[in-house]
Amino acid sequence: MKQKPLLLTIAMLLFAVGTYSQACGTRVLDPQIAYFLKIVGYKDQTLEQLRSTPIEQLKYPQFPLIPYPKEDVQRLKITSDSISVLVFNPLHKENLPVIIHYHGGGFISPLVQGLEYSLWQDAKTYGAIVFAVDYRVAPEHRFPAAVDDSYKAFKWISQNAQLFGGDTSQLILMGNSAGANLVAVITQRAKKENTSSPIKLQVLNGLPADLRPENMEKSVSYQQNALGYFQTKAMCYFAVENYAPDQFNDPEVSPILGKDFKGLPPAVIINAEFDPLREDGVLYAEKLRNAGVKVWEKCFAGQIHCLIGLMPGAEPLKEFERIVKSSMNECLGK
Repeated sequence: MKQKPLLLTIAMLLFAVGTYSQACGTRVLDPQIAYFLKIVGYKDQTLEQLRSTPIEQLKYPQFPLIPYPKEDVQRLKITSDSISVLVFNPLHKENLPVIIHYHGGGFISPLVQGLEYSLWQDAKTYGAIVFAVDYRVAPEHRFPAAVDDSYKAFKWISQNAQLFGGDTSQLILMGNSAGANLVAVITQRAKKENTSSPIKLQVLNGLPADLRPENMEKSVSYQQNALGYFQTKAMCYFAVENYAPDQFNDPEVSPILGKDFKGLPPAVIINAEFDPLREDGVLYAEKLRNAGVKVWEKCFAGQIHCLIGLMPGAEPLKEFERIVKSSMNECLGK
């Protein structure tokens, strides 16, 4: 009987530690993000409202069109499937590291024009050539179309990037949200097919690693952040049912279900406190570490999915860039 209070105390301490690590902060939203949500007129939508909205309204999010030098980009159609790829080389140099970028958008949005400036900026920031893959999207093209396009583009770029000034022995795969899911899937497939050796680093920002509905219902971060913070649980459900209905248990849909993580490329995993997907990133990082994979992991307190809403030059964005740069330098031997 005397042991029960002690055991209870230990259990409460363990629970408190676990809760804090999951929260990654004090549950205080960054004032910049609160202002962003206000000025964009953000309102939560139920799953039923999303389903009744014309899909074209959801496919093309409105980002500001920031100009950049048009001579810094080439627009290609690659492979026999004519996959669209944009190549950004603002430095106009040779033998640069190659970043293959996979955009976000819930598997339903294509590579919209409003994202081009950020891709151009990434090429400058990281001293690299950025190949941005415009993979096919749902609901017109459901799983595995996005995976197949993404993997075929990876293989083509790994064989042809030198034609555009890239070093094919120094590939970094980078993805946001749905794009992070594709990066995780591609690296696993590349390992199985013995094509992963050029991949020196994977960068996963806002990773949906487990798309099973039961995961969404039990995940701490899905429950904490189901509403109110731009990326909602309803939006995650909507994306999954359009992208891969009834295929949630496939490891190429839910990469956390992969059987063997040993030998995967080192990974940067970026999470945000107010993101339903936060716990997915935490658990995927744990899977990789347990398999002996080098992981740089950061959860940004006060932020929302993929660090959306921050102004250019904001300290969290600078820290994100520092993490990616330092991991690139280590993995590329610089």
